[in-house]
Amino acid sequence: MTGLAVTCALLSALTVAFSTSVQHHAAELAPSSVTGIRGLLGHLARRPSWLIGQALGTVALVMHGLALHFGPLALVQPLVISGVILAVPVRAAISRMLPGGREIAAVLLAAGGLATLLVVSAPSEGKYSVLGPVALLVVLGCLAVAGAAIAYARRILDPTGRAFLLGGGAGILFALVAVQLKMCLAEFADGGATGVLANWPVYVLVVAGIGGVVCNQFAYRSARLSSSMPVLNVVDCLLALIFGYFVFHEVPRHSPGVIALEGLALVAMLAGLWILARDAAIDLRGGPGPKRPVAPQRQAHQ
Repeated sequence: MTGLAVTCALLSALTVAFSTSVQHHAAELAPSSVTGIRGLLGHLARRPSWLIGQALGTVALVMHGLALHFGPLALVQPLVISGVILAVPVRAAISRMLPGGREIAAVLLAAGGLATLLVVSAPSEGKYSVLGPVALLVVLGCLAVAGAAIAYARRILDPTGRAFLLGGGAGILFALVAVQLKMCLAEFADGGATGVLANWPVYVLVVAGIGGVVCNQFAYRSARLSSSMPVLNVVDCLLALIFGYFVFHEVPRHSPGVIALEGLALVAMLAGLWILARDAAIDLRGGPGPKRPVAPQRQAHQ
């Protein structure tokens, strides 16, 4: 079962890399006159490339669901996160503009640190708990935090800062998608489709999924992919890992050596994110580095 989980998770990561890159390219080229959720989505819905990206995203979700069915959440998420490594070169090929070596190194450092953090923990398969009010309150709390991040991001004029916050909000929502998807699969195994529809995870899945997609489009449009993609994946995986430990009881290894390695991986992950944020800010001020082929200053989305 673990082999199937790994295979499906890697296929999901590869599909996500192409889906993300295609969607980012379409959203980035949207004219500045297009504003608001309805306006942006209406514009993108008429772009074949964006629709292809959505179709690929659907395939990625199916692969992700299969991976979660065959393996623990804390194993699947770090494998899916490898899509962040593939997305940068794919996006560069689409836009025909090579990213800087430091940008690639920072993305690899952040994603590699996170993947190491999750993989070395080697969590057990775990056991799904019966749904209760505590799990629902935690999920609603995560939705509230995501909503607050998105609302505050709309007030920020700096494209990099706005994209970073939107990426964080989308990361929370996509983590909830993975968690609710695994819950729905467990409910389906116990009670079939009726059991799924009779419980709240499926409805949170729909809300978080739609919210994550919309939030992502604004993040893509605000700034370069490296401004939102790393934080999205970091938040996604860390939150999914927490749910894996406390909801699905996927107990990690916790020997002194493993804990030390996890600490080093965490430092590497944070360092990679810091470098990406710093370099993006320098680029916006006209410093060295590749320039985006669109206007760098845009008003906050209405």
